[in-house]
Amino acid sequence: MQEARHLVESRLHDGEELLWVGRSDPGRMFVHADRFLIPFGALWTGFVATGLVGAAIGSAHPAVLVALSALLLLGLHVLGGRFLVKRNRKRTDVYAVTDRRVLVTNGRTTRETDARRTDWYVDRTEGHVTVEWDDISHLDTLFLNGSESVRQYANTGLDLTSGRGNFALYDVADADALLAALRTTSGR
Repeated sequence: MQEARHLVESRLHDGEELLWVGRSDPGRMFVHADRFLIPFGALWTGFVATGLVGAAIGSAHPAVLVALSALLLLGLHVLGGRFLVKRNRKRTDVYAVTDRRVLVTNGRTTRETDARRTDWYVDRTEGHVTVEWDDISHLDTLFLNGSESVRQYANTGLDLTSGRGNFALYDVADADALLAALRTTSGR
């Protein structure tokens, strides 16, 4: 955790006080959406693989083979590749609460929100807490950097761009310390 603290301290502004540093629990990989995504990924991958084999045997046009191959890769990502994305984020992302900001950084990119915001909500599950700030509830289209429909893919590995969806700290085991720091800064 010393390495995580050092990473955050290098991003502090003058006079900013660090209240809490943590990470997403790397042992927590599954979310509620996986109840749907895993069977869907298996069916999708199976159907596309069957179609690809049939097209290859039937000497289909190369463009058809390329399209089916791309759809197969998509299915493989939904089925398993997204867990590699998620594991990498859990290994590299560091969460922090200061007296001014809430940060998510991996050393290359840093996302932040104002720590005084009060529009955050808590989801407690099995010894973990997820805190989300309501950044997209007013958006109603998928193409303007987020929507309510995008939220369902948060923390699944399918949320490939970090700018989409609500600002959030996912699957934190140190729930009490995180929430205490957030209550201190937001006054909630």
